[in-house]
Parts: sequence; C-alpha cells; structure tokens
Amino acid sequence: MSKEKKKRSITAKIALSLAAVIVIVGLAGWLIISGKLSLINRIGNENRIDPNEATFEEGENNGGESINANDVDLNDDNIKTFTADDVKNILLIGTDGRTVTEKGTRSDTMIICSINSKTKEIKLASLMRDTYVSIPGYSKNRLNAAHAFGGVSLLDETIEKNFGIKIDGNVLVNFESFVAAMSSVGDLEITLTKKEADYLNSDSEVGNPDWNLKEGVNVLTPEQLLSYSRIRKVGQGDFERTERQRKVIIAAFNKIRKLSVSELLALADKVLPCFATDMSKGTIISYVTQVGGGNYKIGDTLRIPLDGAWKYAMIDGTRSVVLPDLQKNSEALQEFIYGQTAQ
Repeated sequence: MSKEKKKRSITAKIALSLAAVIVIVGLAGWLIISGKLSLINRIGNENRIDPNEATFEEGENNGGESINANDVDLNDDNIKTFTADDVKNILLIGTDGRTVTEKGTRSDTMIICSINSKTKEIKLASLMRDTYVSIPGYSKNRLNAAHAFGGVSLLDETIEKNFGIKIDGNVLVNFESFVAAMSSVGDLEITLTKKEADYLNSDSEVGNPDWNLKEGVNVLTPEQLLSYSRIRKVGQGDFERTERQRKVIIAAFNKIRKLSVSELLALADKVLPCFATDMSKGTIISYVTQVGGGNYKIGDTLRIPLDGAWKYAMIDGTRSVVLPDLQKNSEALQEFIYGQTAQ
C-alpha cells in the first residue's frame, strides 16, 4: 500500500473514530436527559363530561350589564387560525386541583409561552380565566371551565376556536407542586409596590404578618412567590394578577438559565416530578436544546383580553364574566405572537 493510501486510510479511521465518539456521547446525553424526563408526570386525552352535566361555576359579582345567554354572539365562527413553522406555543396551566394530574380541575392560570426560532424570543401571553368563550361541544362558559370539562385537549381547542392560536403542547402545575418546584429553584427577586407589600404583610387570604416585606426589590421565598402570584385584591384584581404571574416566570427563567449543566441536571431531579405534560420526550428535548443553545431572550408580555376590548357582564343576571371582543383580542394575540394575523 502506498504512503498516500495509508495516510488516507488512517485519516478515514480517525474520522470514523471521532464520529463514533460523537454518536456515543450524543446517545449517552440523550439517555441521561430521557431518564430525567421520565420523572415528569404524563397526561393523555381525558374523557369529556356529558354536556348536560357541564356547570357554570358561580363567581364574584363584578357588576356589569345583565345579558341573556342566548343573546350573546361572540362571533367566534369568524376567527381564523394562524400558524407559523418557526413558532411553537406551549400552554402553561395552573390548576385548582389537589394533585397535578387530578382530572376535572379548572385552569385558573393560562399562559401561552411562544418560542420563536426566527427571532430567538420567548413571549408570554396570559389568558384571563373569567373570559366568556365558546367551548366546542358545550355552551358558552368561562375559559377556565374548558379544562374541567375535557382536559388539555378541550382547552386547546377552545383557545384555537376563540383566539385562532394553535397550542403545540401543555405543561400543568397546581398550588402545592408550584411551591415544591420553586423550593428547588430557590428564592427570587421581585419588585413590590407598597400596596402589594402591605397586603402580603397583612392577615389577608394570602398574607402573613410576619413577612415584613417592603416596597421595592424583595427576595421572595417559594411560599411568598405563590402568595404574590395569587394576589387579587390589590389593583385591578385578576388583571394585575396575570402580570404578577408572568413576572415570577421571567425571574425563574433568568435564574435557571445561569446554571451549569450539572446544576440543571440536579435541579431536574427535584423539579420535573412537580409538573405534568402531554408532550413527548423527544419534543421536550428539542425545545430544551433549542432554547438552551440558542441564546434566547424573554421578549414582550401580554394580557388577553386587552384594555378597551372587554367589559364586565352578568350572564342571565347571576354569572359574572369578562365579555371580550374576540375579533380585536384574537387579532392582537396573533400579532403579538406571529407579527401578523390571519384575519
């Protein structure tokens, strides 16, 4: 064999060896991550309750015009769905269940987390739970009832029908698992207004007189973060509560992204059992790889319904809801997520 051939042969062997090492390392990494993802709770399609058994939960009376349910036309049949290959929407759901996998629970928190691979941005859009919507196969109801009637699949269908946004996956947490997850992440810096600090320091539904929180930047414990996220009686009630929830998510994201690989793997052991999802391991790994290696940043946040595109109403004189202008809100949400609309 000539020297040239020997050299080519050696080069080929080295290349094959390197390729083999890369494949082995990649496979080992995938197996490690896949093993971690086995810790997360799984949810599948839930059986939907009989429409005749669907109820309308009584809520706080926020006033507003009394409207007969039969007279409400949401104009949802004219809402068009917009999709884009470079955007994936993950719905973050906070339920009122005793466990993260309990069925028949209402989704009191709904935040669309949009991952844009083109702009390298993550955007958060909150959907208010009392928004009056059309639930496919059921009568009109508050948005948070969709999950109680048919799980994440019905909630996703409801969001698409009323806002024209396709949901690509769901992640669920409840009050207890939120505290457990945040206990692993650790304390977070949150800026409080004077009214928020005073309310959290009081003997209120979510407060504790021993906390001694102050106006300005505070380092909140997991219990305090949960209380902060649940404040409804300061400012504009549920409207400002959704903003607080987004602030907590952003603070947690910014803290976690600074961790080393070993720290992230250790955190996964503690945090993943606190959540439930309908996404496959492969899908989750693709998102984690994409965001983790793509220098993504948190972009703008939004609350739906928009100011000026809703009103309080009393359905049949007894059911207090947030009545939206779906056309305006769907267009605004699509513009926010995709930069254009399907309308």
